[in-house]
Parts: sequence; C-alpha cells; structure tokens
Amino acid sequence: MARDISLDAFADCFSTKPLERQIHPLFSGSERVINGQDADVGAWPWQASLQRSGSHFCGGSLIAPGYVMTAAHCEITTTTVYVGLGGVYWQNLEQYIQQDQFTAHPQYNPNNFDYDYGIITLANNAALNDNVAVANLVADGKEYPAGTEATVTGWGYTKKTGQGGGVVPDILQEGAVPLISQSQCQSIWGANSIPITNRMQCAGTGSTGSCNGDSGGPLVVLDGPQYILIGAVSWGSSSCNTNYPSGYAKLSAVRGWINGIAGV
Repeated sequence: MARDISLDAFADCFSTKPLERQIHPLFSGSERVINGQDADVGAWPWQASLQRSGSHFCGGSLIAPGYVMTAAHCEITTTTVYVGLGGVYWQNLEQYIQQDQFTAHPQYNPNNFDYDYGIITLANNAALNDNVAVANLVADGKEYPAGTEATVTGWGYTKKTGQGGGVVPDILQEGAVPLISQSQCQSIWGANSIPITNRMQCAGTGSTGSCNGDSGGPLVVLDGPQYILIGAVSWGSSSCNTNYPSGYAKLSAVRGWINGIAGV
C-alpha cells in the first residue's frame, strides 16, 4: 500500500547539549512530537530559524559565519527572508540576518526529495558567541551505524491538529531519535513509497520524529566530545505518524558540493 510522504516543514523534539545530556521526552500515541523537551539557551548554538513576514517557516544550521545549511524544498525565492540565530524563542532571537542568496543542489528532485540540500548565503556574517556557533560538519562519506542515537531540534509542530494545522511551540524543542538503515527504512515505508537513496538518512519510529515546521533543521550525533551535524530535516509522514521514520538529507554524501559553496 502506498504511504504518504510530505514535503512539509518538519518539527521535532529532540535533545543533546554539549557533552553528556540525556533526553527523556514524553510521547502519546501516534502523534508526532507531543511532549518534547524545551531546549536550554546555548544548547544548540548552530540552530537557525528561517523567517518571512514575521513567521518561522523552516529550520537550518549555521555551518560557517556567512552560510546556513537547510533543505532545498524550503524554496527561498525572495530576499525578504531573515535568518534568526541565538536563543530559544524564535520570535526573540539575538540576531536576524537577511539572506543574500539561496542555492539548491542542482540535482534536487522535488518529486522524491532526492538531493534535498539548500545553502543560504547571508548578507552579513553572523557574530559568533556562546549562543551562536558554527556546527561541526560530518566528514565526507562518514556513516553512522543503525541504532546510533541522534538528536533533532526545531520549532515545528509539536502536535498535528488536522488538515494543514498544528501546534507551533514558542521555545525550541529537542528530542532523541535512533538512526535507521536505508534498507530498514525502505522496508517500513514499503515498495510503493519514494526510493530511499544514498542521499537520505532515516531516523525515528515508535515515539519521536519530525513534523511540519522544521524542514531544513539539524540532525546531530554525539561523537566523542562534540556534536556532529549529519543531516537536514527533509521528509516524512504527512500526518506526522511516528510509526514511520522521517527522512533527512545526508550531508556526508555531498560534502564536496557544500565545500564548494561555503568553503567548509
């Protein structure tokens, strides 16, 4: 049976704060992220909020002082988009910087979300401090095994309330999700779903996942003493059903392309 895949911006409740930090979110039934955990100020200093007309619509990750990693499907076509950085309240962040340019991966396919990578060039460099910092990018070709605990963060829906609606949190949410292999992800979604490609990292099932409102936002893993940015929120169940894993754009698959634009 065909499964529903949505390109909606996704929200998450996941956690991980520098060094040892465990998350114990509460969940209910099949709703996506109902009771996530509020993030602490400075816990995720690379987290970005993409805003237009005073509203948050996508997430992102600061990967260099002048560049933000996000998803191609966020489709920024106007310079009236601002990138908010620093803090946990999307309406009251420390810095709001206008975007200068948006570059989607040239092989991005909106029909199946393959190569769902986008990079924002900022009009001015971000001022780095304790609450605004550059993420540590995953190495070229680096793979983390299935079962590795990852963390997803964002301001997307914490609860789906019907067709096109949902509960948007004021405070940045964090939550833990296990990584899932490409083959297992395809098996769960079924043969009639989109193909799970080598540019996709699946994560979640059973309790936590992404939902509308945080597409482009970070997926990180704790590797030794530091968090590593491995993905950007890409796609998932249109009803935010946590029985199905969400898909993230796998950054290790396009490190050369990222370096060519952002120099990192």
